Amino acid sequence: MDPETPHQWQEAVDIAQGFLVLESARLFGLVKGGPKVNVDRCEYILAEGRKRGYLPATDAAEKVAIALAGG
Repeated sequence: MDPETPHQWQEAVDIAQGFLVLESARLFGLVKGGPKVNVDRCEYILAEGRKRGYLPATDAAEKVAIALAGG
């Protein structure tokens, strides 16, 4: 199910960006563990969000990392 409201779209785009950064860090050996990332879904959310005018916040990756750390 896709986001519906502007707030949901912005949040989804931010989270998708954060998870793609996490997955990239894992692929480069900088991170071990963490949740499995659905790269295709993240890329879809970013593409659909971009069509609607939503871009990830500059601190999207940091917010996801903090949330995953329990903060």
